[in-house]
Amino acid sequence: MTELEKLQKEIEALKLQLGVEKEQRTAAEEMAHAMSEASAYSGSNVEEQATGKTRSLEVCTNPWERDTKKHKYKTVKMPTYYYTIQLPPAAGLALSTNGIEYYHGETYEFVQQELAEMKSRVARCWDHEKSIHGDNENAYRKPTHKVLGVKK
Repeated sequence: MTELEKLQKEIEALKLQLGVEKEQRTAAEEMAHAMSEASAYSGSNVEEQATGKTRSLEVCTNPWERDTKKHKYKTVKMPTYYYTIQLPPAAGLALSTNGIEYYHGETYEFVQQELAEMKSRVARCWDHEKSIHGDNENAYRKPTHKVLGVKK
């Protein structure tokens, strides 16, 4: 057996092993995605589900620098999470970020910073809904009966 034949057999074995690992990884990703979608309907307290994957991002190491030519960047791997957008009725159908629509009831994959921002926006939508249709924030305040812009 020549050296070339040995290397070809080793390549075939590695390809087979890689195929098996890819199948296992995609099965685990599908399971995590299904669990995150199911959590919206099961009443569980889990808001986000770790995907086990990472995404590389360019992060500025000196953002205080005013001259953008002097900014320094480094690549950081950030873990990703599945998160299901649950909006109140007054918020409409979707949240829009940089031209990308994130629709109510759909599950999306976010890195930590994006996840924190999305959860904050969803929470603010629910607070707004509460102030419009729900809890009266002035319930215990003495009414003043003042009308602005009217002269007597």
